Amino acid sequence: MNAKHARSPVIKIVAGENEIFSDDEPAVPLNVFYVSKSLLLENSTYFNIILDSAPGRAVVFLPEHNYLVVAVWLNLLFHDCLDLLHEDALLFHNMEKYLVFADLVGSEKLKNVVIDTMQANVARFSIYALRDLQDHHPSLTVCFDIILEYLACVVVMEGWRHLMDRAETESDYDQLYGSANFKGCWADFITDHGNLDIVNKLLLKVDDLNREKAQNTLISPAEREDCKWHEHLTEQAKANCPRRPGKRQECP
Repeated sequence: MNAKHARSPVIKIVAGENEIFSDDEPAVPLNVFYVSKSLLLENSTYFNIILDSAPGRAVVFLPEHNYLVVAVWLNLLFHDCLDLLHEDALLFHNMEKYLVFADLVGSEKLKNVVIDTMQANVARFSIYALRDLQDHHPSLTVCFDIILEYLACVVVMEGWRHLMDRAETESDYDQLYGSANFKGCWADFITDHGNLDIVNKLLLKVDDLNREKAQNTLISPAEREDCKWHEHLTEQAKANCPRRPGKRQECP
């Protein structure tokens, strides 16, 4: 945020259809935010469309009722950084909330911060997380892809036995999510017909990464410093990506 934003007209944003008040502060609505118009135009395709169609508009009602999600996004815009490195943020239903909202308002910045958080912590997840994503969070395809590539990389770099040993014990995924339903062993996983598609995708990914290893280009998702999984709406946004300059690889 800079002086240009401070001089810009202010837009009132209401998360939901009506203002919500708390008993603690009855005069201050919880779901109302006042934001520089220029800041919104720079960071949201949704607000570009809404405000361009009605230049004099001063109030926007967002079709997003979770004002805490809106607050997270605005904190990112105001401070240009966001600390999502805590266990609650890594719950799939939380990541899904942020990514769905990012799609709603057209915020590649929020989407990419969530993806970076997921990627930085990918070693916490086991193969059981892929089943959960497949069954309960089909919209989180990027999370599935990152975890799948990480597990395939484990196989290529450390062997199948290492992946099997992880499945034989209580997984990091179980410890993080407290889900007893995902405990089991490798044999149970591969004999479950519901996991067949996951196993096939893992085998194909292992083949791909073996070729990368042979070409000495293999990098684990846990160590990547580029923006392979980022979304960039324009070439300018790609060029300005904070993960691009001075890193080992350019944005794809």
